[in-house]
Amino acid sequence: MRTYLLGADGGGTKTAVVLTDLSLNPVLQLRFPRSNPGDVGFDTSVRLVTECFEETVRQAGVDKSEIAAVFAGIAGASVKGYSEALTASLQTSFPGASCGASHDGINVLYAAFPEGDGVCVICGTGSSCFVKKGGQIFRIGGCGQFDLRGNGYEIGKAAFAHVFRAMDGRDESGYLADTLNARFDGCCHDHIMEINGYSKDQFAAFAPLVFEASQKGDAAARKIVEDNLSYIVELIECAGRYLNGAAFRVALSGGVARDPYSRAFLAERVPAQATLLYPDTHPCVGAAAKAKAILSGDEPIPKSVFPK
Repeated sequence: MRTYLLGADGGGTKTAVVLTDLSLNPVLQLRFPRSNPGDVGFDTSVRLVTECFEETVRQAGVDKSEIAAVFAGIAGASVKGYSEALTASLQTSFPGASCGASHDGINVLYAAFPEGDGVCVICGTGSSCFVKKGGQIFRIGGCGQFDLRGNGYEIGKAAFAHVFRAMDGRDESGYLADTLNARFDGCCHDHIMEINGYSKDQFAAFAPLVFEASQKGDAAARKIVEDNLSYIVELIECAGRYLNGAAFRVALSGGVARDPYSRAFLAERVPAQATLLYPDTHPCVGAAAKAKAILSGDEPIPKSVFPK
């Protein structure tokens, strides 16, 4: 009897997988390595996500024949052919289940708005925005190196840019530069080859330090934070135009959005018709909700489009 759902939320830092019952009550949730195909490679990502699901089922002591539906929302999945390849891999691994895959925005949208319209903004390691309207999903931003703000990766990278500028006198040194240097034996530049080789998630790990420095009055840190938060405001303003100026709800997901200063900054600057939400439901449970919707006829490989 098929009584379970599987959902995955993958990005530049981790892959979270949940096994739920048909009412979306979590049975087991596990964390695995990152799976963004832009970071780990197309084929590696497909294999990794499939194996994450298989390991979750194994640890839960559930037989594959008990899985009703599977959905994976993975950052970077908009690359051509990826969602189809991952769906095919999942279908092979779970032959009796209804399977689907797409980008991670689907997870947040279905976690917050399983049956209605709404906007989601992801601001974790990377950043993107999606609008769910009348059965269609529209994309705003999230175009890799062409959208370089609003996320932990860019905030962390900007911190290092500042410390190097402070070292040669172009920026004034303060709490951020001093603390960052202290974490690298007193001199970031002595470790520049190591730092140059950092992955996106390694840079993003320094974003909390930037927020900490901002709260301590560091002017450079405050500028970095506000520059990135202003980009998120821009995404939300654009989303409002997609919805013709009507009142709309915005679900924010990711570490950048969770900081108290971020919440206050965004609340003061987003359009008046926008209501900001910070859902407690983990995006991987939103992926399971999407899996459940597939059982009712929802599109297994939803596509996000640009407005005509």
